[in-house]
Amino acid sequence: MRVSRHGRPVKKIRRLIAAGAAALAVLGGALVATAQADEGGPKFLPPKNSKVVSTAKASSKIIGGTDTAFSSAPWMVQLLFEWDNDGTFYFTCGGTLVAPNKVLTAAHCVTDENGNALDMRGRGLVLGGTAKLVGGPDNSEGTVVNISRSYFAGSYNAAAIDNDVALLTLSKPLPYTPLQQASYGDTARYAAGTTATTYGWGLTSSDPNSAMLADTLQRVNQPMHSDAECSENLDTALGQPGAFKPGHMVCAGKGGTSDDFTGQATCPGDSGSPLVVSGRVVGITSWGPATASEECNVYGTYDVYTKVSTYTPAIQPRIDDANFSGDHRADLFARTTGSTGYTFTSNGESLAARKVLAGSYSAYNTIIQTDLNRDGFEDLIARHSSTGDMYWIHRSVSSSTYVSTKIFSNWKTVRAIVAPGDVNGDGKGDLLAVSATGDLMVYPSFGNGKFNTPTKAATGYQVYNQVRGHGDFTNDGKVDLIVRRGGTNDVYLVKGTGKSTAPFEAPTLVRSNWSAYNLIVTPGDVNGDSKADVIARSTGGDLYLLKGTGKATSEIFATQVKLGSGWNSYYTIG
Repeated sequence: MRVSRHGRPVKKIRRLIAAGAAALAVLGGALVATAQADEGGPKFLPPKNSKVVSTAKASSKIIGGTDTAFSSAPWMVQLLFEWDNDGTFYFTCGGTLVAPNKVLTAAHCVTDENGNALDMRGRGLVLGGTAKLVGGPDNSEGTVVNISRSYFAGSYNAAAIDNDVALLTLSKPLPYTPLQQASYGDTARYAAGTTATTYGWGLTSSDPNSAMLADTLQRVNQPMHSDAECSENLDTALGQPGAFKPGHMVCAGKGGTSDDFTGQATCPGDSGSPLVVSGRVVGITSWGPATASEECNVYGTYDVYTKVSTYTPAIQPRIDDANFSGDHRADLFARTTGSTGYTFTSNGESLAARKVLAGSYSAYNTIIQTDLNRDGFEDLIARHSSTGDMYWIHRSVSSSTYVSTKIFSNWKTVRAIVAPGDVNGDGKGDLLAVSATGDLMVYPSFGNGKFNTPTKAATGYQVYNQVRGHGDFTNDGKVDLIVRRGGTNDVYLVKGTGKSTAPFEAPTLVRSNWSAYNLIVTPGDVNGDSKADVIARSTGGDLYLLKGTGKATSEIFATQVKLGSGWNSYYTIG
């Protein structure tokens, strides 16, 4: 018996996708996006000198699955790849939209047989907005976007299909509802016997000689199993002790039947698609046992999925990694006493020369960075000096320009304003404020510049002269805060819980007497290692990077790295 990667493409089952709502044309040998409007909705147009391949009818079931409408799974997307370098794109795998511009999938879907990363930026596409395989027989449904970068959450082992998880960043956000991943440490959703649902467009038969992909998105309910059950079932079936890796993998299913009319199983083509429990992605379809005559549904065997909660601490910072330069490192915003704002691109442990950010910023006395709507473009939250009104400065949906939206009035007396990321675990960037009386208030965001009723998270924050935070300082996938106490200038870590009712733990001392710094800034992951960092300015105007270690102790930061001098000339640093 052998292992089948459930998304490894087979040429005879590929389907052509030849453009999308942003139609693709071949200009000078390169694919470029051109706007395409149609009263009947988005249409797929073929690249020049290519043709649309007709789609054959497929079975209405995918090893016991049922047809699923797009409205029931709006976060499902299809991965497409130009395998033959000829302008033709083929369906390869499924994926989950976990943020407007982020797709969670299997690592083996975006690597070759040896585990080497494929050129997804140059030859990959994502299709969302449709339950029909590649948009239906006439390729008329859905929206296609380019992929700008790939991230592997762990060292993917192609031979063992281990650490089989990847996160794709899209060139622009998709307008569909995302699905959140399981939290780090989540055990309830993984309990044996829990009913999970998997989705996909994979093969509709286990027979490799007659199998076809599903024309319509399929779903299958499967019971979860314990690690012990999974190891016994899969290691025995394969004759390979250790093939199933607890902590990195989970398994589910009623057990293969070797009969497509009675079985319920995932198959090749389903890889990268989600295993869902209670509205969260708990697994990514990865692999299953196979024989010479069966690609899946092998008698008595279970299906294997990547355990998402294990990788959430690495995935979450990459979901919330918007910046000005469009890479995976957090950049810095600053302005002098004038009206000009500047961005400083992070090179990892240094900053590039400043660039002017369009707009006037002299009216604001507080400016912080965030990605409030999770579209992948950096936003600014700014407070007007004279009125105290708060504004969300963000990229327009219809253009590449930035627009300003008023979100709150008269925050003159607010002591501190923080945009740490997703505080309550709903996938949207939230806002915190310390009131004049020292209450720490959480403003849950709807992701569109509007907020739910604020809740009080803590009291007594008037003792802190710096309240900062953006991202996860403890490597558990939850956003934290860094605060400095007045008088002693001691620094405390405030660990996030990810809970809406009590989002933060009590502060814990991590550094003593940070009086040498007059400003602490938390732009996010500056050096690109998936851990939140701190930038601090000394009283003499030197700027330092303190790289996060992920430790909730006095070793929370590595030795400081000097980024530059003369930073006392900047009035606001975001």
